[in-house]
Amino acid sequence: MSALRNWLLLLLLGFIWGSSFILMKKGLIVFSDTQVAAMRMALAWLVTLPIIIVRWKEVKPKEWLHLLATGLAGNGIPAFLFTAAQRTMDSAPVGMMNSFVPLLTLTIGVSFFGVRTWFRQIVGLLIGLSGALILILMPNGISGFKPEAMLVVLASTLYAVNINLVKRFLPKMPSALIASGSFLWIGPFCLAYLLTTDLQPCINHPQIAMAVGSISLLAIVGTSFAVLLFNSLIQNGGPLFASMVTYIVPIFAIMWGVVDGEMVSIGQLLGVLIVLGGVYLVNKPINDH
Repeated sequence: MSALRNWLLLLLLGFIWGSSFILMKKGLIVFSDTQVAAMRMALAWLVTLPIIIVRWKEVKPKEWLHLLATGLAGNGIPAFLFTAAQRTMDSAPVGMMNSFVPLLTLTIGVSFFGVRTWFRQIVGLLIGLSGALILILMPNGISGFKPEAMLVVLASTLYAVNINLVKRFLPKMPSALIASGSFLWIGPFCLAYLLTTDLQPCINHPQIAMAVGSISLLAIVGTSFAVLLFNSLIQNGGPLFASMVTYIVPIFAIMWGVVDGEMVSIGQLLGVLIVLGGVYLVNKPINDH
């Protein structure tokens, strides 16, 4: 039952985060990339604030620094990197490139956190990564690569660091407390920054309602609720299994592309199948040991 629960959480998170890139894209129609990221973090903080107000005594003094680290690496900095990348990149490729997280999670975990690994896991990660590369490069090939993609790689690296941080330093803290505690560090600063920007042109924009609605959905469901689920998945399924959610994200990113009228190539479908094969191989040793 626990394994089934973890898989269901993985699929749910894949859907939520696979949808987040299209929501960022809609927000960027009206707001700047920094405004979208700041608004997202500020709303996520306000939504989770009641939790930390009620339960702040449960956080040990040294854990506040850990929450600061997870707030920056797992939410704050990546939010700005992703929206900066989407100024010139479509939402689906950005979601696809996030598939680097599992390989980075394993590399960082082994290098800095003493994480054990098995040969089958490494093979699964490499297979999944090859599928992710097919998704990224199809149908435009190498010539379709954009330098802004490195912002996504950096954001993915920070996600990988955060996954290892949560598993190593906050393994028993309730996921809701991790989410609210981490947003507490970044939300107020993002709100303060947002209020210093020129919002008047945005307010007068004809698509303001759509943009605010998209960012609100992104903040409440795609950030606050999703981070709560993700932290729970890290604690129950392990950091490597939790990181596999970024292999599921491209599948839903492609689905949203189809809904939006984009063409899906045979190569992309092949990439999805290869990715799922990697997911299976990486998870199997965790269940066996």
